[in-house]
Amino acid sequence: MKEVGYEQIATVLETWDAARFGSKDFDNEFGMVALERLFELQPRAKKVFGYDQGEEVGKSHATVHATAFAGLFDSVFQMLGPDLEFIEDILRQVGRRHKSMGVSPSFFPYMGQALVHAVEKHLGKSLTAEQRIAWEDVYDSISNEIVKNILQ
Repeated sequence: MKEVGYEQIATVLETWDAARFGSKDFDNEFGMVALERLFELQPRAKKVFGYDQGEEVGKSHATVHATAFAGLFDSVFQMLGPDLEFIEDILRQVGRRHKSMGVSPSFFPYMGQALVHAVEKHLGKSLTAEQRIAWEDVYDSISNEIVKNILQ
């Protein structure tokens, strides 16, 4: 996994906590904002969530996944630090799971954009340039590890 600097990790954790503690139902709300943005940016991603089986099925899958999405990032962010072996193992498992669900590696850049969008929406303001770069670098590091395992 590509290492990211302590300052970048600290910046991501600070903004994540600020966004997280501003909402009572953060996991679901945050996840749904991110997924809705993903679907705007990359409509083909809807198929992974069952929207090709009908709107009701898709919404049901998206709602379940929204909470899991926020929970996954919360867990990963809490594990960021000097011991990369543990987090790499978790991300390998995430990659294998995404592969089994038919997630295309091409969706990951869109998910990064959707993630930043959801953070900004929950903060109620845009990220600074420094914060945005930190988020992009940390997300790239995490997603590259997941994608690497999807491609295996």
